[in-house]
Amino acid sequence: MGIETTRAQHQSLLKELQEERAAALARISRRLERLLNQLQATRERIAHGGDNLRSDEDRARDIAAYRGLHREAVKYRWYLEVQREAIGLRQHQHLDEFYRIPPEVP
Repeated sequence: MGIETTRAQHQSLLKELQEERAAALARISRRLERLLNQLQATRERIAHGGDNLRSDEDRARDIAAYRGLHREAVKYRWYLEVQREAIGLRQHQHLDEFYRIPPEVP
């Protein structure tokens, strides 16, 4: 096996790794988007749950679900930043504009 073959295999491996990093980045961002949509829907349910049709138990369940979703969204936002760094993207200041995580529920 010559040096050119080894270099070509190395380049092929590097390309494959970079493609997998990009695919992981896409998966993470899609998951984060789904979490943010779920957070928004749950937050609206909590906010508009003031009507008498919902029990205190339902509201408590929604709040617990919101808190769990919030923790998961924060974790995936961090995963997104780490994965971006893995593919060489070092500027993250705009992520919070695109992936705005709502505040926690008191």
